Amino acid sequence: MPKVKHSTLILFTGFIWLIASLILFRRAYSWVEIITPLELVIGLTVTFPLALIKIYFIFNKITMKNIDRILSFTQKRISVWEFHLKRDKLLIILMIVIGSILRHMNFIPKFIIFPIYVGIGIAMFYVWLLYLKTYFETKT
Repeated sequence: MPKVKHSTLILFTGFIWLIASLILFRRAYSWVEIITPLELVIGLTVTFPLALIKIYFIFNKITMKNIDRILSFTQKRISVWEFHLKRDKLLIILMIVIGSILRHMNFIPKFIIFPIYVGIGIAMFYVWLLYLKTYFETKT
């Protein structure tokens, strides 16, 4: 198993969140053509409060705990698989499964799913910024 420095693991973990956010943005963008302008405005209006709620109540706490955990390792090099606790990995898998189910349920209009995807994408992008900030603060 590849092992890396603390700062590299921080950066690696951040990239995972960045990629996830870009995937959600891309999926949401693909629905812009099939929703009306009014639905788009309403969706974007809902998106930002949703993103702030996700950031404040979930992502910020998980991220800060994870960063502290990574930085607390006493070994100089850490396995790249140590990027999250098993519980957090399960949460990530659950989010992927729920997102996939929502996306494939044809009876749920895309304008309903759009703000969920963009809001969570914004929250994940914020997590990327936290990891990036920590990377530059701890890079040695």
